Amino acid sequence: MKTCILLTLFIAAMISLPIESNSQTLRTGRSVAMAGAGVMSMYGAQAEGWNPANLGFEANPAFTFIVPSFGMALGNNAFSPDYIGNTIVKGKYLDSTKKSEILSKMGTDRLKLYTAIGLPVFGFSFGNVAFNLDAHLLGNAAIPADLFELALTGPVKDKIYDLGTVEESALGYSTASFSTAMGFENIPYTKEFTVGATFKYIIGGTYTELVERRGTLQVNDSAIEADGMYKFLNSKNIGDGVGIDLGVAGRLNYMDMYVGLTLGNLVGTINWGEVEVKENHFVHHGGADLDRVGDKDYWNQFLLQSDTTYTIDGVNTPLPKYLLLAADKSYLDGKGDLFCSYYQGLNQTPGQNTVPKLALGSEFRFIPILPLRAGIAVGGIEGLEIGGGFGLHLLGYQMNLGASWHRGVAAGAQGFSLAITNYFGPSFRRDED
Repeated sequence: MKTCILLTLFIAAMISLPIESNSQTLRTGRSVAMAGAGVMSMYGAQAEGWNPANLGFEANPAFTFIVPSFGMALGNNAFSPDYIGNTIVKGKYLDSTKKSEILSKMGTDRLKLYTAIGLPVFGFSFGNVAFNLDAHLLGNAAIPADLFELALTGPVKDKIYDLGTVEESALGYSTASFSTAMGFENIPYTKEFTVGATFKYIIGGTYTELVERRGTLQVNDSAIEADGMYKFLNSKNIGDGVGIDLGVAGRLNYMDMYVGLTLGNLVGTINWGEVEVKENHFVHHGGADLDRVGDKDYWNQFLLQSDTTYTIDGVNTPLPKYLLLAADKSYLDGKGDLFCSYYQGLNQTPGQNTVPKLALGSEFRFIPILPLRAGIAVGGIEGLEIGGGFGLHLLGYQMNLGASWHRGVAAGAQGFSLAITNYFGPSFRRDED
């Protein structure tokens, strides 16, 4: 019974905790369908965050705008809905083999969960300039494997359980950005060459981070020994800051291929001003009164705790910095495009890891008003990502829908992405020489 209760709490934690993800939160229907590969298809008001230099190409539409859209991802590094349903929900009990299997799925130290939400609120482009309003939510969390071992198998005498590998951080902010690009002629090996930049004013909405942690638990013949400390930072006020993305892109003479490079958030921090600090210390040395385990007041007194709250000034949080390389080649007599990208996180922040991600995708336009897309990626927090989707391209309007699975397929996947983008204006055009 106790195991079932603890596993139920674990499932609830999977749903509710903010967690680690790829920092590119502005997922679009087109990009998710191609597992992140479609960087060089982001023109007009969609260029922001991907490559502002795309605004300088001749293929860039003259005018576009985006109305409120949605993109998200969620998942974990160990369990799929199928596994949870078959092992925990349908299973009558967990034998020692199943318990060992559950612990082995978390890797060496902990369960990691991830989610990301990006909301393009509004955007428009005119020629080689664009303006965008976006909202972002980034975060991470990790739960120590030792905590699950305690829940599943009970304490092993004299073993020291490490509860200090827990992580938690979340960052929510909005951006108002201005992007522009300029083309240059007579650059060797290119038909077109552009340089672009995005300048962002950032409004910080919320910030919380577990900055210090330690905790141990040991059970022996005569006592339960517990000791630990956790220190949280929580924003008290609205923060602000600035950010800059830089991009270059070119149309090569060789194979008439489009290529690009983006340095995201090359400059980018949020200043929170006054931040609340909460420190929690706990300790227990001694035995347990088995006759009082059902008494709430007993558990309130079981750990001797001290809580301290104070404020500090001058806390700054960096935005996720990243490098993004991308390429695009038209084929099938212009009825298709093959895209690839390489994403590399450059710092450790809420919502950012440094595991590289390589993606390959394609768009097929056999029916011009109904383009089909598919893609696959390896690396990043998603591990293996498989995507698909379609667009509905009517006169002056586009709706692009994309979905992808992480480390598996359908209910056997450990993560999922979904994005819907509403876009007015023509798509990118390829004028072949």
